[in-house]
Parts: sequence; C-alpha cells; structure tokens
Amino acid sequence: MIRIGQEAPDFTLPGAAAGTIETHGLSEYTGRGWAVVLVFYPFDFHPACTEQWCSLRDADWLTLLDDVVVLGVGSDGAYSHREYATKNNIQFPLLSDTDGQVSRAYGVLAEEFEGHRDVPERATFVVDPDRIVQYAWSARSPEEHPDLEALQKATNCRDNQCAIEETDEST
Repeated sequence: MIRIGQEAPDFTLPGAAAGTIETHGLSEYTGRGWAVVLVFYPFDFHPACTEQWCSLRDADWLTLLDDVVVLGVGSDGAYSHREYATKNNIQFPLLSDTDGQVSRAYGVLAEEFEGHRDVPERATFVVDPDRIVQYAWSARSPEEHPDLEALQKATNCRDNQCAIEETDEST
C-alpha cells in the first residue's frame, strides 16, 4: 500500500457525478490546488461500502470545503456508480477502475474478495495539491471505517506536517 510521503500515482478514469458520466483525473483536481480524498471500495451496493459512503456523505465538513474533493474508486462500471450514487444521495464522483490498474498502483488491489477477483480493498488516502499522500488507511474488517477527524486534519496537511497513517500491516 502506498505510504504517507510518497507521490500519489496520477490517473484518469470514467465515472459518475451528479447524474452524468464523464472522466475525472487526480491531477485535474490537484492542479487546481485542491486536496483529494481518495476512497477505494470493492462494490457499489455492498453493505460495508454503503455504510462508509453514507458516513462520508453526512460529514458536513467535506461538502463545505472549497479546496477538497472526494473521489470514489470502485470496480463497478460508471452506470452502476450512477445508480448507486442516485439511490444513496452521494454527490461525490464515483470512478470506475474496472481493470484494477489504479487500485494496483495504490497497492490496494485484492486478488480475491467474496468470490470476485481483482477488486479494490476498502482504503482511503488524502493527497495534497503536490500529489503527496498525507493520510493512508485500509480496512482490517468490514466493520472498520476511517477516523473522520484524522481525515479532516489530513486535508489541511502540507509537507507531512500533520500526516497520519492508519494501515493494516497484514495486507
């Protein structure tokens, strides 16, 4: 798994946002001087993923900041993402990593999950405008979720001054 202080791999993926399907790229947002919260998750409609997305959706500070964007990265296609976002009122772009290349680049691709091959593990990163990872977390179990207070703190990090790492060393 990618670590704090490392440069985040750039990517461009198709995805769904606000009911439309278009491409989104990491440098598209970091180039504007924004911090990016990257949320990797295996499947739309999986109960643990839905619980995590709903907690992020309800975190008011994420929607109030002008210089922070949340990007979801999942294995499902953009049309599934659009339906999932609509059903759960998720306003963040949900991107389709159907071949697992982005998940692999971040070190969070699971070889097998509930009978499915090559899907992302649940993991969250905060990437600063210089594309440096300021926060890294991965789930150890379906019940675990990232610490939203630590996540909020990391969105204001620059140069590893307040970087926080919560990782599962067994993966």
